[in-house]
Amino acid sequence: MKKIITSVFVALTILVSLFCVSCSKPTPKVIKESDTYFVINVTDNVESGTTLYDYMVTLRSDGEIDFTDADGMITSLNGISNKSDWSEAWMIYTTDEDNSNTAWGLVEYNGKTYGSAAFGAEQLVIKKGESYIWLYQSF
Repeated sequence: MKKIITSVFVALTILVSLFCVSCSKPTPKVIKESDTYFVINVTDNVESGTTLYDYMVTLRSDGEIDFTDADGMITSLNGISNKSDWSEAWMIYTTDEDNSNTAWGLVEYNGKTYGSAAFGAEQLVIKKGESYIWLYQSF
C-alpha cells in the first residue's frame, strides 16, 4: 500500500511539473510594436563581447527578425529601408545606461526610459536583461 501511495504521489508530481513547464510562456526576444518599432529583449546568457549585430544575426537565423546591412550599418528591418538621403532611418535606443545618451534622444516604453545608443549595432555590446529598441524615424 505504501508503494502505491508513493508511486501515485511521484506520478502526480511529474504531471504537475510538466503542466507548469508547458504553461509558462517565455519572454519573446523580439516584440513588434508596429512595422517601424521593434523591441529586442536579451533574455539569454550572452558571451562577453557579443554585439547587438551578432545577436540579431542569431535572431534572423531563428526567424524572429529580418534585416539587411552594409558595412555593419543596418539598412533595413523587416522590409523597411533607410532612405538614401537619411531623411528616414532606423535608430537604436537602449536601457543600458553605459551605452546610451539620453541627451541625443530618448524613448519611453513600458515605463522605462531608453536613451539613444552611443554605438551602432556592430559596436554595441549587449547585456543580458537589457532591451534594445529599433525605431524608424524621420529627420
